Parts: sequence; C-alpha cells; structure tokens
Amino acid sequence: MKKEEALQHLHDNTFRPALAESVTALERYFQQNKDQLVQEFVESFRQMLQHIDFMQNNQELPPVGFIHYSLLRTTVLDGTHTFLIEAYTDQWYWEPVECYARYDAAWTLQEVSTLISLLDERRKMYMGIIHAADVEYMVLKEMELFCQFVTALSRVAIPEVIKLPEYQQIRKADRLYIRVGEFKDISEVVYVEERIKREEKESRSLLGQPKGTFCTHETFAHMDLPRSNVDALDLRYCDFSGSNLTDSQFHECVLFGTRWVKSKLQRTDFSHSLLCDADFRHADLSGAIFSYAEGQGVSADELHRVPGLLGVQFAYADLEGADFRHSRLYHANFHGANMRNAVFFEKDRERFALSEGQIQQIEWKTE
Repeated sequence: MKKEEALQHLHDNTFRPALAESVTALERYFQQNKDQLVQEFVESFRQMLQHIDFMQNNQELPPVGFIHYSLLRTTVLDGTHTFLIEAYTDQWYWEPVECYARYDAAWTLQEVSTLISLLDERRKMYMGIIHAADVEYMVLKEMELFCQFVTALSRVAIPEVIKLPEYQQIRKADRLYIRVGEFKDISEVVYVEERIKREEKESRSLLGQPKGTFCTHETFAHMDLPRSNVDALDLRYCDFSGSNLTDSQFHECVLFGTRWVKSKLQRTDFSHSLLCDADFRHADLSGAIFSYAEGQGVSADELHRVPGLLGVQFAYADLEGADFRHSRLYHANFHGANMRNAVFFEKDRERFALSEGQIQQIEWKTE
C-alpha cells in the first residue's frame, strides 16, 4: 500500500467517523454548559480589558480598534489548549503593541488532542508508512470545525462583555472590532462598536441598496428608522438593537446572527427571510409577520454547525398578534414571550417549544 492510499484509508475509515463524533459531542457539551462557558469567556475578556486599561493609563497603548481572539495551533500539540487575546490600535497589525492575554479553550481544543492521539495509535497499523506529522496535519486541517464553537460562544457572550464597567472604561478608536479566528490569518467579526453614530440618512441609504447587496456586520443600533423598506439584502450579523423599526419590511433578507434586542418592531414584516441565530430578546414584535421565515441551520455539510448553533431567540419578546404561519422557526426560544393572539397553524402545534400558557394564548388556524 502506497502512502497516499494509506492516508486515504485512515482518513475515510477512522478520521472522518471520529471527527463527526467529536463535533456532535462538542455541540452537546456547548448546549448543556452554555451559561458556564459564557461566564468563563466574559471573565477572560474582563482580564484583557483590565490589562488594556493598565497599559493605557501608563500611556503605552493608544485607543483600541481591534480585540482579537486567536487560535494557537501549537497549543493543541503542547496540550495547553489556549487562544491568544490581543489588542491593537485602529491600524491593526501595522501598528503592533504587545498587549495580550490568554483564554483557556480546553473545553473544545481537548477534542482535537484526543483525535490526534486516536489517529497516532491507528497509524501504527500501516507498518510505518504514516508518520506522526501526517496525523497532526490531517487533524489540524479541520481546526475550523472546533473554532466554530468558540466563535458561536463569543457571539452569545459579547452582549454581557459590553455591559462590563471595564469595557466602558477603556479608550476606543472610532470603530472597534472584536474578531475570532486564526492567529494573523482568517478571522471573523463578532462585534462592531461605532463610536461615531451613523446619520439616519446614511443608514437608510445602506438599507435601501439593490437586491443581493452585501451589507454585513454593520451597526444600526439605537436608531430611529421606522418604515424602512429592505428588500433581499444580505445583512448577516448586523446589529439593530434598541432601534425603532416600526412598520418596516425585511423581505427575503439574509439575517443570520442579527441582533434586535429591545428593538421596536411593531408590524414589521420578515416574510421569506433567513433568521438563523437571530436574537429578538425583549423586542416589541406585536403584529410582526414571520410568514415563510426560515430559522433552521444552513451549513456547508453535516460537520458545520454555524449558523444554527445558537437558534432564534424570542425570549421575553412581545409577540402579541404576530403571524407565524408557514414559518420554519421550530427550534426558536419563546421563553417568557407574550404570545397573546399570535397566529400559528394547528398542524404546527407540536413543532414549536411553547409553554402551556402560551399554547392557550395562541390563535390556532387551519389551512
């Protein structure tokens, strides 16, 4: 057996099944321990903020434009399982300042080490054809499947982070990005804070762009934008928290991971939009329309859990009179939400996670 054949055999018969089991186990652990993981992530961020504040008080660090959680692949191999947390000015890598801390990510990276150990044992069956470095390379190529859980965790934790007094205290650039990803490589924006509030005219211009336009990771928080007409835009991970969007329309939009916490969304129409991982907690959605809205995960394959890991959040929202007919929001969280006179199809009664009191409040319709 040639080396290429041996590697393919090991990959197909041992690695892929074990990888699928690891991702499934991690998803289960993430969901069962989310609150504790959030606390630990927030505490790591607090320590970083204290370090930033210390350096700024000593005139060693200008206003911060980037805070980056970076996966360190070497820590998988040495067993320390950490992410590096770095702070940069608005010049990012082009104006390096040594301001960093560590985040213990053993809860997810330990699975990678376990996989390497398994494959290292199995490779011995191939009579010395496959080396330890081959096994490490095979596993490390799939690191994004483990990093996706840290990225998802950061999105849950960031709303708690920005409440911290330590976060409010540090000096920030006009725009602050929080990112998660590879060390000085591909990373993803998980939060943007605009220090200079965007004008209403500019915001309406962005939301009024032609169909199919990408307008991702933008901030429309705490703005007065009623009767906005948004048609088929990609707005994934935009922040509309605390804004007035009463009587607006978001038809056929990509709204993955959008934030609408405490927004005014009375009679707003989200029909035919993709709402995976959208957060509507404490929002006023009375009379809102969710017909044909899709909330299920849309992943590249069965191993990618993002988007879809966080679910659609309606906790404590006012959904009085909202229309959910033909929607696919079956795994949404409705905890504490007002469902009085919300409209659902009778055939979907068992598909939604609702309390007995909410079930009694809802208007159940036939086709």
